[in-house]
Amino acid sequence: MPEKQAKGFGFGEKGQTFEIKQEEKPGESPKKSILLKISGATGAKVILRQQAGTLRLTGNPLIDTYRRLNQFVIDHSRVKIKDKAVFFRLLAAMLNAGLPLVRSLNTLGVQTEKTPKLSNALFAMGRSIEGGSSLSGAMSEYTDLFNDAEVGVVKAGEVSGQLNQTLKSLAEEVEKSATIAGKVKGALIYPVVIFTLLVVAMFLMMIMVVPQITTLFTQTGKDLPLPTKILITVSDISVNYWPFVLVGVVLIAILFGWYRRTRGGRYTLDWIKLKLPIFGDLIKKSALSKFSRGFANLLGSGVPIIKSIEIVAHSIGNDVYKRRLLLTSEDMKRGIPMAENLSGSPLFPRMLVNMVEVGEQTAQLENVMEKVADFYDEEVDTMVSSLSKIMEPMILVIIGVTVGGLVAAIMLPIMQLTDVASSV
Repeated sequence: MPEKQAKGFGFGEKGQTFEIKQEEKPGESPKKSILLKISGATGAKVILRQQAGTLRLTGNPLIDTYRRLNQFVIDHSRVKIKDKAVFFRLLAAMLNAGLPLVRSLNTLGVQTEKTPKLSNALFAMGRSIEGGSSLSGAMSEYTDLFNDAEVGVVKAGEVSGQLNQTLKSLAEEVEKSATIAGKVKGALIYPVVIFTLLVVAMFLMMIMVVPQITTLFTQTGKDLPLPTKILITVSDISVNYWPFVLVGVVLIAILFGWYRRTRGGRYTLDWIKLKLPIFGDLIKKSALSKFSRGFANLLGSGVPIIKSIEIVAHSIGNDVYKRRLLLTSEDMKRGIPMAENLSGSPLFPRMLVNMVEVGEQTAQLENVMEKVADFYDEEVDTMVSSLSKIMEPMILVIIGVTVGGLVAAIMLPIMQLTDVASSV
């Protein structure tokens, strides 16, 4: 009698192979399939990697120092959202194929060995589950990898018995959120990089070029134009006090980083982001897209509406929206409908409030919020495309004005010297 095979898996002497084909939409570039290989040596690799996932000291100071530094780098590294989405998708496929949860996590730990932080976390999660924990409980121990919304969705999937489908939906939600976040970050980082390079170039000119021509300007004894005086003053400060300038910049960066981590600092900075010209609207629509999609995914997983709001409030990534949504959940506990509660806030457009009201009246809030998320995804795409067209001429104008001012500050005294020479 032939052995039973898990659907989608190919068994052979060299092990098992499973290919996951991602869905392609019209107009999109073809997506690569995800290939999962479970070789016969996977068990041995799992044991070795499980041991490597914990810091083991040898007593040798040099080796132990290296291992501590290596572990520090791993602990403070970032896991790409794409890698996390692939993990959710592969875990769903393996559970659907009938593999035990612990073995699935250990196998994925081997597969993700190029991302040590995620790999070590998966092995540790496997050990937690062996000790009696649930998948959502094990995930909740890694707050820097899995946010509250992802843990809540997995927990709902465990309760409903639909963990496979829940993980697949979660992978799609994570991928879409990552796409939107990447577009927003790309739109914001372009002008930041340009202006940073411009400041660095100007600083180098102040300490290397301007001092060489300052002597020529001051030899005439004539009163210099105001732009030239400002240029020479800035150059003198840059040359004579550059250590203090550098220390000041570092201190400002440290203080800013500390302030950003405080509760009041996060709220203030997030509020400023929403009020920024041009970019504020983009950040707002990105937050609304993340809220709508996360809220719809939680509702679809069977999480109660008030609990869904509380979870998505902590995962939206903006403290202004977080506080407002937490207030909404408290008001809903008192019997105030969601649409009525959101209608008084400038953070939520009238269109979104109307859609929420329709969803509440028709008991189709999940589907309505998915449509809202798709709408804001398209809005973000349109704004990013428009911004890229607007920012290029604006940056050129700013660079032109800066360079023009610098040239004017240098050329005006040279023109004075030419007038003096011609009059002699």
